Amino acid sequence: YTDPDFYRLEQTDLFPRRWVAIGLANDVATPGDAKPVTVAGWPLVMVRGRDNALRVFLNICPHRGMSPVTEPCSGLATIRCPWHSWSFDLEGKLVAQPNIGGVGVNKADGFDREALGLRQVRAEVWMNTVFANIDGKAPPLEEHVAPLLGHFAAYDFSTLRHGGGYEMEVPANWKLCVEGGIEDYHLPWIHSHIFNGKPNWWGRAVIDGAMIGTESCIPQPEDSNLINHRGARLPLFPNLPAEARDMGNFMCLFPNLGVSVLNDHIAVTQFQPLAADRTFYRKDCYFVGDEAAAGAEHADARAAVLEGWKTINAQDGPLVAVLQKNHAVRDEAGIANRFTPSWEGAVQRFQQMVVETIAA
Repeated sequence: YTDPDFYRLEQTDLFPRRWVAIGLANDVATPGDAKPVTVAGWPLVMVRGRDNALRVFLNICPHRGMSPVTEPCSGLATIRCPWHSWSFDLEGKLVAQPNIGGVGVNKADGFDREALGLRQVRAEVWMNTVFANIDGKAPPLEEHVAPLLGHFAAYDFSTLRHGGGYEMEVPANWKLCVEGGIEDYHLPWIHSHIFNGKPNWWGRAVIDGAMIGTESCIPQPEDSNLINHRGARLPLFPNLPAEARDMGNFMCLFPNLGVSVLNDHIAVTQFQPLAADRTFYRKDCYFVGDEAAAGAEHADARAAVLEGWKTINAQDGPLVAVLQKNHAVRDEAGIANRFTPSWEGAVQRFQQMVVETIAA
C-alpha cells in the first residue's frame, strides 16, 4: 500500500495484464475528440476516429517520447505532437514529419513512416466504460464481464442511460479504495444512515472470476432506497423480483472498476492509481430510461442519488486517509492483516488476486 517498489510491480505486472477501466466512451463522443488519461503510470489517449471507432493509443510520440495529446480536445483532423510537430491521423498513422531532412525537407533516406505510428492498445467498451488491455493478452472482455452479467441477469442493463457523475482524488492507495467498497462489516457504524434506524439486515461476499464484492439486504421504506433518502422516486428496473427492492450490491470487476447495483440505478466507479498513495476516483450513475437520466421530472431524484453517493464518500474518506498512514508502519510494528470469516472474504480474495496476477 505504501512501497514504491510494489507499486512499480503493479505498473509492470498487474495493470498491463488485465482489462483496466480508463474512461468513458462519451468522453470522446464525436469524431475528432481525444482525451488523455493516465492509469498506474501508463499514459494513454482515447481517440474517436473519422469512422466513429474509439481507439486507445499509448500517448507517447515514437520520435522522442512527448505526449501528443496533453488535454481533452475536439474537432481534430490529425493529432500533432507539440514538440516537433510530427502529426498522426486519427487511426494513429504518421502522416507528417516536417523538416526531418533539413529546413523544408520533409523526408530522409531510410525513414520508414509506416513503422512510426502511435502504438495502439487493445481496447473495448462495455456499459459506456472504456477498458484497455495494455499487453494484449487478457481473455476477451466478454469473459471478464460475464460473471457480473450472470449475477445480475434479473436487471435489464440495456435500459440504462448515463445521468451524471463526479470525480475527485483520494489520498490513499487504490487497493484501499477498492477494499472499502467490497465489504459490509463497516456499514452499521460508518454508514448508519442507510439503515433508517432499523439495522435488520444481512450481507455476504460474492466471488466469481473477476467479480469480487458483496451483496446486502437492508429493508427500506417504500419512498427511499439505500442511496436516495429524499423520497423522490426514480423508475425501477422492470420486472425485478420483490426481494431485489432492498438489495445493495457492491462489486469490483478486478482490478479497478466498481459496479454498484440498486433497484433504480447503477453506479460505476473507476479507481485509477496516480501514485502509491493517490487515487483518481470517478463515479458515474446510470438510470433506467432516457427520462430518468435526463428528464426534468427526475432532476431532484438524480441529484439526491449523487448527493447520497457523495455522502458515503465523505464518510469513507477520512478512514482511508488514516489507513494509508498506518499501513506505512504496520509491517514494522508486526501487525498483520486479520479477516473476519463472515464479512471479509471478498477483501481477502481481492488481495490474493493482486498477488496472483503479479506472480503469474
